[in-house]
Amino acid sequence: MRNKVGEILIQHGVIAEKDLQLARFEQKRSGGRLGAILVRLNMATEAKILEALSEQFNISCIDLTQTPPDRQAVAMVPKHFALKHNCIAYKLDGGTLQVVVSDPLSLTVVHDLEFATGYRIQLYLAPSAQILAAIEKYYSNIALDLAGENRADDELTTSSSPSNLASQQPSTGQKKSDAQEYFKTSSESETETSDSSGPIAKLLDGILDEALIAKASDVHIEPTETGVTVRHRLDGLLKVVAIVPKWAQEGLITRLKVMASLDIAEKRLPQDARLQVRSSDGRLVDFRISTLKTLHGEKVVLRILDHSKGITSLESLGLSNSNLQSFRQFLKHQHGMILAVGPTGSGKSTTLASALSSLKSVTTNIITIEDPIEYEIPGVNQTQIHDKIKLTFARSLRSILRQDPDVIFLGEIRDHETAQIAMQAAQTGHLVLSTLHTDDAPSVVTRLTDMGIEPYIIGSALLGVVAQRLVRKLCPKCRTQYVPQPEVLQALNISADQASLWPLYRPVGCSECRNTGYQGRIGIFEVMNITNRMSRMISQRADENAIRDAAQEAGMTTLGDDGLAKVNAGITSAEELLRVVTDVHEMRTFCPACGCVVGVDFAACPECGQRLGGGCPKCGRLLKPSWDFCPYCTTRISQNAVRPASKASRTIIDAFRETSVR
Repeated sequence: MRNKVGEILIQHGVIAEKDLQLARFEQKRSGGRLGAILVRLNMATEAKILEALSEQFNISCIDLTQTPPDRQAVAMVPKHFALKHNCIAYKLDGGTLQVVVSDPLSLTVVHDLEFATGYRIQLYLAPSAQILAAIEKYYSNIALDLAGENRADDELTTSSSPSNLASQQPSTGQKKSDAQEYFKTSSESETETSDSSGPIAKLLDGILDEALIAKASDVHIEPTETGVTVRHRLDGLLKVVAIVPKWAQEGLITRLKVMASLDIAEKRLPQDARLQVRSSDGRLVDFRISTLKTLHGEKVVLRILDHSKGITSLESLGLSNSNLQSFRQFLKHQHGMILAVGPTGSGKSTTLASALSSLKSVTTNIITIEDPIEYEIPGVNQTQIHDKIKLTFARSLRSILRQDPDVIFLGEIRDHETAQIAMQAAQTGHLVLSTLHTDDAPSVVTRLTDMGIEPYIIGSALLGVVAQRLVRKLCPKCRTQYVPQPEVLQALNISADQASLWPLYRPVGCSECRNTGYQGRIGIFEVMNITNRMSRMISQRADENAIRDAAQEAGMTTLGDDGLAKVNAGITSAEELLRVVTDVHEMRTFCPACGCVVGVDFAACPECGQRLGGGCPKCGRLLKPSWDFCPYCTTRISQNAVRPASKASRTIIDAFRETSVR
């Protein structure tokens, strides 16, 4: 640990221990810096104090009378700022601006100069008298000011981009007017956070504008030990776009809280609200803001709710022809429940908003309960819950049932009470659309049962389930055809022979897609139609696997299969599909006698007992045609020993071509 200035002075024999105690007593009584008190009490000279500070903070001293500052560097800092902080710019060395101060603890000088000039600041120490004399000498030259103005375009630039302001080394050319405006703002009594034209406000506007230009869905402002990281969520993935200096953290967070009418004094508890910002192109954009205390300060996440994007049509969501037809069939019902399921950020609300847009008419009363309202749909009555006044989903749902609705959209089913009222509404003549967090369509039944809903109610009220994920679309400008690695094919559960029949593509990156290789996102879907047989199975408490098998026998395409169809169509890449869906395709075949679904390792059909051909000659287990060895007993096999069943001879390629989205 570095020695304090008083201890250093004692070690150098400048003062005695009793002098230090007396100075500390005076410091407690009157306040102020210890060095200034020692000078005032004539116990030490300013030069000796500076030597001690130089040793303590490892900052070199400089004699301005012997080595005068560079005039061009001096011109970078206005005179009123230099006088206020007793500092003077000394020399510009590449990306570093050397500044001479008399007090190394004046962190405000470093912060303000770094922000205004964009240069890294390196401090030097000199007596205050020398600094004042240099200020009077060099700032009194009017020709210097003119020279500084002439060099404005070459020496000082302050980019409006937050990444340039915060994380890049400046080039020789920041606009002096911006720096001067900052110094002017800093010298005024108004605080930075309350001034809509101040530097913090400009930094925040730049961050938000950049997010809108990049079409990000979220903005993350995350404090770290050394700075503030700004990340945008682009096409579902976070990307670092700027590193803001640590000193700007409090101002940035406070500015956001003021804009969202949050409590700026509350830094321990999470807060959330909404704010509206006018973008650089004149659009009004809503943001949902959430704060959370972390180790290094408050983290803020902004969800962008850009209503100008409009509602996506059902045809543009990515539904295959068969899935789109099934979904439209659900919407033709006058009563019942339709659920969109998937994790957070999988596009459920967008899908149901598209459905509501297709249902609206002058003869239909559609009412929504949302948290928050993400899409404004003309012709639809939209309401928002408010937890602070106890306006919950369940309470709102009870109220709107007295509003004579034909169609009800419930933002999310979160608890037993909401699920129960929604199910009752679906059974009493209302078409109810809602979302639920489950991995796939068949697991909806398990989730609702866990919420306390009786299976017979689920079986009678549920019309259909749409499970979905979002995958990034390959950029059509730069995608290129390739052969995936063996481990990728293995994860997809397809053979190299089958893959050779597919035109598979991978991302490359170009200016059109910001060098990511992807541009936009599209949904992959699993649409489960609740048939009469499935309704009876649900009422009889059939397990999830049995419901899944019944759904697939009824023609349901799984998420993995729909994703593979989009990989086959060149819409997305195999690696992107594996990122989103872990179990892409479960290898299945069919009994040649009864058509029952059987596993690849079954020796006989569990329904009819039919012996399955194509087994290992030693252990009898079913083998894939592409295998050269039995993975169960390591026996080498010939290709003649593998006889696929009649329905199994249908290749995956044929099945995917039927549902491929072109």
